[in-house]
Amino acid sequence: VPPATKNTMSNDQLKSEFTSLLHTIINATTPEEEYPSLFTQNIEMILNVIGSAVDGGSLLEEIIQEDVQNYNNDNVIVEDSDDNSSNSRLDQISEAVNFILSFVETFVEQTKSIEDVYKQLLGKIFQSIAPGGSAALSDEDPVTAAKAGVASSSAMENQLDNLLSQEKEAFTPGFLRHVEGECGRIASLPMISPESAKMLQILRLIQTRVLEELGKGIGEGAIVLGQLLGYDEESERLAVLDAGLAVRGVEFAHELVALTEEALGGFKAVPEGTVDPSLVKSVEVIDERIRTFIGRTDTDFQ
Repeated sequence: VPPATKNTMSNDQLKSEFTSLLHTIINATTPEEEYPSLFTQNIEMILNVIGSAVDGGSLLEEIIQEDVQNYNNDNVIVEDSDDNSSNSRLDQISEAVNFILSFVETFVEQTKSIEDVYKQLLGKIFQSIAPGGSAALSDEDPVTAAKAGVASSSAMENQLDNLLSQEKEAFTPGFLRHVEGECGRIASLPMISPESAKMLQILRLIQTRVLEELGKGIGEGAIVLGQLLGYDEESERLAVLDAGLAVRGVEFAHELVALTEEALGGFKAVPEGTVDPSLVKSVEVIDERIRTFIGRTDTDFQ
């Protein structure tokens, strides 16, 4: 059973949302091909339901029992058919639960596999900037590599830039989140040793350089908006945008703001509720950020 994540919801909220998810599957109100997306959006809630215990039993068992009971109460039961009705509903619920659990198991395994890849990549980066450069590459973990010391600041950054250019395709939003998680883990330590402080400094440098590299690779025209909107986290989206603007300059910024203005105008021209509000909000934030960059740049030239 995968571990529960940090739970910010009450048991009643968890029961309500998980029951709603079960009913979506049982009643087929969502196409089956959309289930992976639906489960991923609710993964934190699902993990907390699976990992929660109540009164000596599991929250999941309680949800199943209550659903069967509510189903029987809400339906007219023919005499002597209670057991058959309950068993039929239990079979439906069990099938839906097994479907969810199968997805979660696969999700957890894939997430662990991806995290292992991120750790290896981070270790490779640390090794590339250790004394001896790329010749010193090995399977050592990031902490061991950090303890080995680093070359001079300028040489370290040159070696890092070379590796970032070579490994560009590997630097996904997920890798950025992994680096940010490592930074947060070190920064939250009760006592930060000199070695930990140095590691945090290097992680921040890696984070900055990765964002710059992503900014260099930002596309042209409408492609840019698609690239930026591909980042789930607003902080990542804006960081890549800032890097792209810094590399490409104010002329590029004016091209982008024309695109965001056109997109926002298009959103207003369609019937209300047609466009996802979160998409509109994301484009508005991007538009505002670009205009801020243009305003700041124009001020600097005055």
